[in-house]
Amino acid sequence: MADPEEALSALVVYEDAITRNRAMDICDRLVRKFWSDMEFVFSWWRSDFLRDAQFATEAARVAAGSDLIFFSAHAGRELPSYVETWIETWLPERGKRNGVLVAMIGTADDQIKGLTPIHVYLREVAQRANMDYLPQVVDAPLNQLNASIETITRRAEKVTSLLDGILHRPVIPTRWGINE
Repeated sequence: MADPEEALSALVVYEDAITRNRAMDICDRLVRKFWSDMEFVFSWWRSDFLRDAQFATEAARVAAGSDLIFFSAHAGRELPSYVETWIETWLPERGKRNGVLVAMIGTADDQIKGLTPIHVYLREVAQRANMDYLPQVVDAPLNQLNASIETITRRAEKVTSLLDGILHRPVIPTRWGINE
């Protein structure tokens, strides 16, 4: 068994019982697979607890030092603003520490399937945090795919705040005008 000081620390943020159970299943499999090689220390946080300043501060402290960060949530347009605010508090505290961010977004019962704006945001967070990004994408079964022209058009016209920020980000000049 590994030395507890060398244990991998993991923080899990989940939305509800369904997403918690999915995260527990993944974490259980991870522990079973690597049981003899390493020890894990898990910290579990239901996302709505991050509204409370005291809980959010403690969860941010744990996230800044975690080797693995799991997000387990239903598919949607965006994470709740308080979750994004919480992420932005621990992100600069990680420094150059390596790690892995696992995004388990969407369930079989969710209306939205496939890659979501939440995946895009969490991928950007992982890049900024010097973390590898491992997404889990729940795809719609082919017989349930709602691919009417109206549905595709409606989805294409939706602009999330993240996408809006990307589209309206100021362009940084690549050169300084020297030798142009």
